[in-house]
Amino acid sequence: MSAAVVVMGIGVLLVLALLGATLALAVGRIVRGPTILDRMIGSDIVLTTALVVIAAAMVVRQDLTAVPVLVVIAATSVFATIAVARIVTPSSDPSDEGTDATTPEHAVEEESK
Repeated sequence: MSAAVVVMGIGVLLVLALLGATLALAVGRIVRGPTILDRMIGSDIVLTTALVVIAAAMVVRQDLTAVPVLVVIAATSVFATIAVARIVTPSSDPSDEGTDATTPEHAVEEESK
């Protein structure tokens, strides 16, 4: 076995260990919380770690068939983050006491009254 193969094997093991640690810490963040934003950060890290693992596997295999999977995971992460951000954003209406999310539909209804 050549030295290059040994170095590559050690590098792959190191990367897998770091990604595993990242995944474990992110899951801990999701479980511990305490707010929905903490859980969202944790889920974003989990999805990003999944993207990195799939992309690394694509590089090792020299195969691009998983690109649609990467796109779907990335889009899911972005849309979930936007949805949570919209839910936790307080309303600009002072009589609302910040309990409802601000949405364009509510703004149109408020202006028409």
